[in-house]
Amino acid sequence: MIINKSRQFCYRIMHRENLGHVLKHGLVCKHHKNADSGFISIGNIEIIDVRSSTSVKIQDFGNIGDYVPFYFTTRSIMLYNIVTGYQTPKVPQRAKNEIIAIRCRIDTLAGQRNWFFTDGQANDDATTHFSDLQDLNKVDWDCILQGDFSKSVADYDKPRRYQAEFLVFNQVPVECIEAICVYDDATEAWVQTKLDKAGLKIPILVNKHYFFD
Repeated sequence: MIINKSRQFCYRIMHRENLGHVLKHGLVCKHHKNADSGFISIGNIEIIDVRSSTSVKIQDFGNIGDYVPFYFTTRSIMLYNIVTGYQTPKVPQRAKNEIIAIRCRIDTLAGQRNWFFTDGQANDDATTHFSDLQDLNKVDWDCILQGDFSKSVADYDKPRRYQAEFLVFNQVPVECIEAICVYDDATEAWVQTKLDKAGLKIPILVNKHYFFD
């Protein structure tokens, strides 16, 4: 199964316990005034810290840490590390049903205040940053859509390109959330209770393949 075959979407993975805050405040960067003090982090803390002081390669765009990041697939290298425990303890292992993926349309996010996207991991020196959707063809869609991030002697750079990102400044309003992707039916039911409590109608997509099953 090819994820994001239409190339219209991007995804932000997070621990499901953060969903209640997101449904109230939207997705926010760690420096936002409404940042969740009880936020459960699932990523590599070292990389998150580096981004706080790493500049966007576009004039006057501030630091990468000022942005909410998305990938162009749910099956990111970060999610692989999380669900397999490949980089434990640097990246703590989590059960697949603990993780959800927020799906947004790229064209919707491009209507927000400031945004940019990359042709690889945003904080890598070799990565280029873009602010024109015409440049989306610079993203290596082939390796992303194939789910292939294997490093080889012939292509040592593939993992960097696979981690191409779309980043939105400061905050992504809840209205921008197009769907919520989950691992199983039990998680779908759990998410639905959160949506009902918030009075929101957002589609929930159940797909084990999205979570390396």
